[in-house]
Amino acid sequence: MIIKFKSDQAGEFIMMGDVALPLLHMMGGSGNTEGAVSGELLEEALQKLEAALQQTASSTNETTDGAEDERDEEEKQPKVGVSTRALPLLEMLRKAKAADGYVMWQPD
Repeated sequence: MIIKFKSDQAGEFIMMGDVALPLLHMMGGSGNTEGAVSGELLEEALQKLEAALQQTASSTNETTDGAEDERDEEEKQPKVGVSTRALPLLEMLRKAKAADGYVMWQPD
């Protein structure tokens, strides 16, 4: 599933559902694939997402156990972290907050 994010204050973008849904939960969402935030809820969602990402980053320990040599080339590719994947959403939320706008999302 693909989730499309929209706001008048920022360009649209899409995310795969397996990435978008956890981010929406971090924002305090109910897990619905369709919704919107504005006003005080927008500020609250941004704060919750930032706090959850900080907690995730501090609790993530990316150590290797020596088994790295046994992995094939595909597995050796660097993983993209949730904080990196959240950047477009964070930017959209920040722009919408600054302009007293909104952010909405729906399946695409």
